[in-house]
Amino acid sequence: MSRTVLVTGGSRGIGLALSREFARRGDRLLWASLKAQEIEDGRRALLADHPDAQVEGLPIDLSAPGTPEEVVNWALSRAERIDALVNNAGFGAYGLSKDIAFERERAMIAVNVSALHALTRAFIPVMEDAGGGSIVNIASNSAYQPAPGLAVYAATKAFVKHYSEALAAELKEAASPVRVLTVCPAAVRDTDFKTDADMAHIRTFDSIATTTAEEVARDIVRGLETGKDFVLTGAAMRRSYLLMKLLPAPAVRWLVRRELAGV
Repeated sequence: MSRTVLVTGGSRGIGLALSREFARRGDRLLWASLKAQEIEDGRRALLADHPDAQVEGLPIDLSAPGTPEEVVNWALSRAERIDALVNNAGFGAYGLSKDIAFERERAMIAVNVSALHALTRAFIPVMEDAGGGSIVNIASNSAYQPAPGLAVYAATKAFVKHYSEALAAELKEAASPVRVLTVCPAAVRDTDFKTDADMAHIRTFDSIATTTAEEVARDIVRGLETGKDFVLTGAAMRRSYLLMKLLPAPAVRWLVRRELAGV
């Protein structure tokens, strides 16, 4: 039976790679993405691989007040039920926090935190009334420690990780039919994130612990299909994470700062 999946930021990057995985399984896709042209370009790319894919898009800026509610209303006007919500939209900004435009950081918090929280809260009762559903919240490997140079971005992803993991536990304890999957990707080397965040010169995207959007998408789908609550994507990142757990905090901070230095 075909499902309906709502993906924020679905028209490119991880969102598009994940949409390909869902389309391969016959799922219907709803995208909430920033630009109409990106939606059209992403739709063409998806249909080139999956000519029978069903996809609709809503161009919307999730940093603007009231826009998460617009997404909810739009999605429910397009489908009787939403089987899965993927909170994938987000962005970063590299540099000293004091030098980054305040509006850019405000918008980052609005998209990465506030919109994700609002959409998650809105769809839990909708999914419960429909008998179940899944919510996928995309955090980051930056969520594990402070990241000088990515101070606000890392803080937003720490919120996503801790909120989503706690929410998953709460819903389980309440015997809710809604599941929450927290995803922490390694640095993704084949998306626009590094250029959008002014990080094209940063060494972290050249390290061995990087991943691809396709690998992240496969890990997410595998996590959903096997009932996981948490996924750390990328085999190299999983090995690095085990090593970093053994290191003292000052050593971890030094490694993070080194990875976020220019090449």
